[in-house]
This record gives sequence, C-alpha cells and structure tokens, in this order.
Amino acid sequence: MRASWVVVACLAGCQTTGAVVLSLDLPPAGALRPSGMTTVTVTATGSDGLPTATTSLFDTAGTFSAGDIPVGTGVQIDVLLRDSASRLVGVGEASDRVDISGTQTTSVGIPVRRPFVYAATPTSLVSFDPSLDARDPAFQGVVGGVANPLFAVSAGGDRLAVVTATQILAIDTSTNALVGSPIALPGVARDATAVPGKHQIAVAYANGIAVVDLDSGKVDSSTAGAAVDRVTVGADAHGTLTAYGLIGRVPPPAGPFDTCSDTTARSQIVAVALASPSVLTPVNVPVALSDIAADPAAGLLFGTAPCAGKVESIDATGAVTDVETLERAAVLSVLGGRVWAAGSHPSLPVCLKPGAGNNEIPCVPESDESCPPPTGTVTNFIGFVKTGANLIVESIPTQAGEATVTFDVPDRRESIINTDDDAGQHAEVLNSFSAEPVDLVALPGGQYVSLVARSSYFIQQLGDQNGFIVIPCLKATTADWLLMDMASVSVASRVRTSCALVMGASDDEFKNWACDATTEQETSTQGTYEATSVGALFGAR
Repeated sequence: MRASWVVVACLAGCQTTGAVVLSLDLPPAGALRPSGMTTVTVTATGSDGLPTATTSLFDTAGTFSAGDIPVGTGVQIDVLLRDSASRLVGVGEASDRVDISGTQTTSVGIPVRRPFVYAATPTSLVSFDPSLDARDPAFQGVVGGVANPLFAVSAGGDRLAVVTATQILAIDTSTNALVGSPIALPGVARDATAVPGKHQIAVAYANGIAVVDLDSGKVDSSTAGAAVDRVTVGADAHGTLTAYGLIGRVPPPAGPFDTCSDTTARSQIVAVALASPSVLTPVNVPVALSDIAADPAAGLLFGTAPCAGKVESIDATGAVTDVETLERAAVLSVLGGRVWAAGSHPSLPVCLKPGAGNNEIPCVPESDESCPPPTGTVTNFIGFVKTGANLIVESIPTQAGEATVTFDVPDRRESIINTDDDAGQHAEVLNSFSAEPVDLVALPGGQYVSLVARSSYFIQQLGDQNGFIVIPCLKATTADWLLMDMASVSVASRVRTSCALVMGASDDEFKNWACDATTEQETSTQGTYEATSVGALFGAR
C-alpha cells in the first residue's frame, strides 16, 4: 500500500495538513547554503529496500510536489537538489528512518547541505564543493580548527566526525564550526565509518571496534584480540545494525611486478551488534581482503579480494561468493543499492639489458627501476613504460536485474619539463608506471564517486654509445583527488595535490627538471599534500 503526498513540501517549514510534511533544513545564507536549485528529487525507500523517486520543479514560492512514498515502518527519505544544468547542488537525508501511516500526518525534518567532499591530509582537512566550477575560488577550501586528521565521516549529514589518531572532533555542517569537546578513543584509529541515520560512528583500532556517540561523547568498545584494519556498519540478516571489522588486511599490489604480500594470506571478519558491545570472535574468510563494506539495509557484506581480482559477497560464516571481476580490487563502499569499487590495471614496462645498445628484453619481477640505473650483477632494468597503468571504477548492483557499470579510467601522462630550456618546451612525457586507489567515497544520488589515488612515473636515462648521459632518469610520484561521473562514465574533476620528482645526473645541458604545472582547474590551491582518505556529506566510504 502507498500513501500519496497530498501536501507540498517546502524549503523552510510549512503549516498545512496531509499525510506527510517535509521540512528541508538549510544552512543560513552564505557559502555553505545550497543555491541555484531548480528541481528536487525525493526518494523514499521502504522496508523492502525498493526506492521510489519523484523529481519535480520548484514553483515560484519555493515549494514542490513530493510524489508517493511507501506506507510502513522504517522508511528512509532522501532528497537531491539540482540546478538547471542538472548539476547536483544539494543533498539531504532524514536523520532517522520514519514510520508512515496512511491515516496520520507525519512530519519529517531533513537537513540539506551542499555535496561537500573532504580529503584528510597529514596536516589539515581539505574540502571540495562539486556544485561549483573547478575554477571557482571556493571550489577548494580548508575546514578550520582541524589538525592532523585521518578520516572525515558524515554522521547524519548535519554532523561531520573528524577522526585523528587518538580522538574525534564533531563539526556542525551548517556552520563548519566545532561543537562539543574532543572525544578520546581507546586506541590509535585505523579506520572509521558512519552509523546510518545517527550521530554515531564506528572506529577500528588496534584491539577492536569502538562505537562513538557524537552527542553524548559515550564510547562503547568491543575487543577483538587483534588489530582491526577496516570497519563498516550495516544490517545483518535479521535487520540489526551491526559493525563489521576486517582483520588481516592485504594491500593491493601497486607496481606492475608487485603481487599480494602473501598470496596464501587469509583474512578474518568480526561482527558486533551496535546495541551490545562484546568480545568479538573472528570468523575466517577463505580469501585475502583489502577492504569491506556493508549494505545499511539489505543485510549484505562485501569485500575486495586483490589477489583474486574480485569483489566478493561474504556471509555470516565467512564463506564468499563471487560478485564481480575487478583487477587488483582495492577499495569499495555501498550506497543506494549498489557497490562502488575501485581497482587498477598494471602498466606494461619495457626492460633493457645493460651494455652496448641497451637492447630490449622481457621484464621479470626482479627488474630494477633504480634512478640512476643499477650497476654490477643486474641483468636487466626497466627502461620506460610502453602502456600506462590505469584506475578502474565499478558500480555493481546489490540485487539482480541491473547491469554493472565499469569505467576504465584513461591512463594519465605526466609532463616533466626541462627548466634549463628558457622556452620551457623541452619535456619528457611519461606513461604511468603504477596507479593505486587509496580511498573511495560514494556520493548520494548514484551519479558521483570520489577517489584519492597515488601514481608513479618512470623513464630511465638516455645515453649515447660512449656512455655520455644526454637526459637523466626521471622518477615522479603524484597524488590526485578525483570525482568520477558514473552516469557519463567520465572524470568530472581532478586535482593533482602533489608531484614529487627524483632525477639522476646528466652530462649534457639538460640537467634540471620539474613536474609541469597543471591547468587551472586541476591545480591544488591548498598547497602540496597526499590525502590519506576521502569522505563526503551523506556519502558512504
């Protein structure tokens, strides 16, 4: 049975009668308040997990028609605001699931914010506003009062939990101001995630999982007896909110000859109901996992298996079922009934034999990439990269009936400029030696996913027959923040946050080199940094 929205919902409280009244809570006028919206999409998801979405125009009074929602208990209501170009300019989610009756009026307050994405750096918390043009000065910013963050976790959307090594800071997202006092953690944080619909987060640390209430400051700890590397929160098979922890994480390989650190490694999963902290009993998983993510409603747990190159579904006994193939599967999250995952394709380097001619020979795992090149007993070394490494992003349905969307992200090239050339036009253009997803967050609405990634680039020195070095070897490492548009399967935004270069000696005039400047929209305005994690308001990581 479904009840109709017999009233309109408005942007700032409305007094009327009907089945449901929505009140969208926006920040005060200013840079944090969504603007320019022309349409609103209201999505209601019932206990059956099936969403119903209605998109309508705002009228001149700023009101809109909200469509139909399911009658029942535990209904989740979300809103998306878009401008005339269909750019996402505002996101919102009811702070808790609501019960909808066909005979009574239900009032629902929904905090709505700009779709901010946050990157945690070793010193500060950098913000990105995808609702703005990348050249807008407000596109990138820094959240004040935050130092040395590890993770930024959206807690209900109206709160942002910033996790440092030993404590948690709470930020009111309507003002970007710190609220309350710092909350001490029972150990050094290793990962963090939100508890759906609450001002709570779950934190993985060296001895278990801690569930932290941002409002009361209460910390409930569950002991695992081992370091928990990753944590996620979702429903179990009975619909009970449960925190899952990953023990024995295996990092995905980065370079073309890297393999999993131990191909015989096996991971473990621990689980605890949020309402009953306890000693956790690890369950063995027959594969090595790099990340886990739970569905907040459907009672499903997923993991990335980099050694197997797959996304797996994991049941309560630890048994796995193949979900999708993903080479070097690294990170994932679950949002909106889909799994969002990232992996990578390795590069194809060309190896050279020391001596006259530097003849090309097959590469082996022991091939050397030293800059300058190795000497002595080394039989071959990497000369250059023929085909670059690249990221892969997948959007995978959690239920049958929909197709997987795979984005084979084009490999990046980096230009290294010779600074001895006054014209600035002598350059080496390098294919990527490695491309590694570091962290991923899915934004509301099912269109965008944001990543932070690390890449490397390499080319060996160029010499002549007499051993004269004409161009030195070049070895660069870059860090990027990326916003992927999975609707158009394209890169919506990219910011290169760092480029570090190592170079060898040269006998010629081409001695000094530097990473080329990026375009205006790809330039970091917040200095040089390498992000350790990424989060988003109302998003899932």
